[in-house]
Amino acid sequence: MRLNNTQFLAAAMFAAMTGVVHAGSVGQKMDAVYTVPHELDCLVKGGHVQGATCDESGIYLSHGGGIVKIGWDGKKIVEASAPWHLGDCFVHGGRVYSAHGYSKPRDGMRGWIAVWDATSLELLEEKPVETNCIDGMVVLGGRIYYGVGAGHSPHGGALIGVADMSLNKIDEKRVDFGYWIHYGVQTMATDGKSLFFGNYGAPPDNGNPKRLNCTRLAPDLTVESSTRFACSEGFGVVPKAVSKREATVFFAVHALGGNMQGWRKDPVGNPPRIRIDFYEYDNGQFRSISKSNPEMERSPRETVAIVVAQMSVPSL
Repeated sequence: MRLNNTQFLAAAMFAAMTGVVHAGSVGQKMDAVYTVPHELDCLVKGGHVQGATCDESGIYLSHGGGIVKIGWDGKKIVEASAPWHLGDCFVHGGRVYSAHGYSKPRDGMRGWIAVWDATSLELLEEKPVETNCIDGMVVLGGRIYYGVGAGHSPHGGALIGVADMSLNKIDEKRVDFGYWIHYGVQTMATDGKSLFFGNYGAPPDNGNPKRLNCTRLAPDLTVESSTRFACSEGFGVVPKAVSKREATVFFAVHALGGNMQGWRKDPVGNPPRIRIDFYEYDNGQFRSISKSNPEMERSPRETVAIVVAQMSVPSL
């Protein structure tokens, strides 16, 4: 079915109207947050979401070519572009810190920390920290933690770099998670006490029999526990003013429409869309408390097909 611009506009409006502004309630599930079709078209080129962070004002999504800020209603607020390749990010003190792994060395260095204004996403400063690419980014206790890149072949452990708030590297440590991974640490988060590192876990027959991919650590990088959790495209702790819960609530980014492979095949009818899900964290496990909306899961092309079919049914 070929669709004209009017039909696609109607689909986007239909999808936006069915969205629900997120609001947590004690003892109830939290409505998943859905982005608006075509507001994240930068991801057609930028690829999948690399990392995410949040504050009371919204959610920050980093991708290979920049950062996008969305509200808790899923609507885009502001975006900024960056040279390839931007990784994970973390908001702290009105600033967004991001892991920048340049495709080619810049001044002899590929791993840089970039800092953005959290409101405007204006680039404030950047400084090199590694000759290799970096990914994963979190701030805790006046220190910036980041992951140092490694190869795809399954391997044990990861190299973690530490910088001060002036972006100067002050330490590094190789951490053994107790299971094998691909590449380095991809995403990072904190609950204010512990660090949480997400990665691409290796397969069961290659050093990871329990399929683990998320590890909690103390600030000194001592491993505390590991679990399975879909957090490879970004996660973080939700402010209590948003979650309205005493329990610690994390969000995690999940792509719709087949992720970048699906978006690039049909960027008009199946544009980039993201769902933000919510989880309570307790006893080392993440428990889903999200309430999804099946209507919001559909692509504009699917929505138009349903609307056209309904319009074609003769009235009785």
